[in-house]
Amino acid sequence: MSRNGRHRPPTVNEIEHGFRTPAVVVTRPIILGGIGALSAARNFTWRAVGAEDLKSVQQPFILAANHQSHADTAAILGTLYRPIRERTVVAAALDVFGNGEVPSLKRRYLQLVVAAGFRAFAFDRHGPPLPSLRTARQLIRNGWNLLLYPEGTRSRTGQIATFKAGVSVLARFTRRPVIPVRVEGGRRILPCGAFMPRSGVITVHYGRPLYYGRGDTLESFAARVREQVRRAR
Repeated sequence: MSRNGRHRPPTVNEIEHGFRTPAVVVTRPIILGGIGALSAARNFTWRAVGAEDLKSVQQPFILAANHQSHADTAAILGTLYRPIRERTVVAAALDVFGNGEVPSLKRRYLQLVVAAGFRAFAFDRHGPPLPSLRTARQLIRNGWNLLLYPEGTRSRTGQIATFKAGVSVLARFTRRPVIPVRVEGGRRILPCGAFMPRSGVITVHYGRPLYYGRGDTLESFAARVREQVRRAR
């Protein structure tokens, strides 16, 4: 923890070690099984459009998705082919892991759930972005695909907000492709403030890979990714 009380972002070694701890390894199938059981009980599911095209894209790559619901991550990971899913990490807001005011026991529980269920790591969206971007860059260089929500937070209106430049920084300095991902239906299944999901279908659309080019700027590439997320079939 830093001197100002904020829970510091973990290092890459800590993140990768966390994915291999016995607690995470044992808990992961339990959490995934629980999601499957909840899906059957509440009659919701997800389907993919274009996921088969990802088989021909060389890994690692960056998945850049719109964000409307806490159900989005489960839907995206649930529609990826297993070899891709097993090498995908999720950039989750640091406050999801709990801040310095959250009791340590509860914070450890949150960390276990998100690490085990989604292979998520803490990405600080309020503090200086460079430490979190360096961590994400190194994870990509270590061979992990990265799921990122460039809006920075969930949309309350259903409209896709301006994408932050972090996705551009990662694409520029890793030279890895960015896959535009559009998620539809998350707000109906699990709207903001809801605890239990509703029945329905979430559709995940995967677009064609984009590469940061010579003519791009951080702002123009982020805008291009956002536009392709909007248009992803």
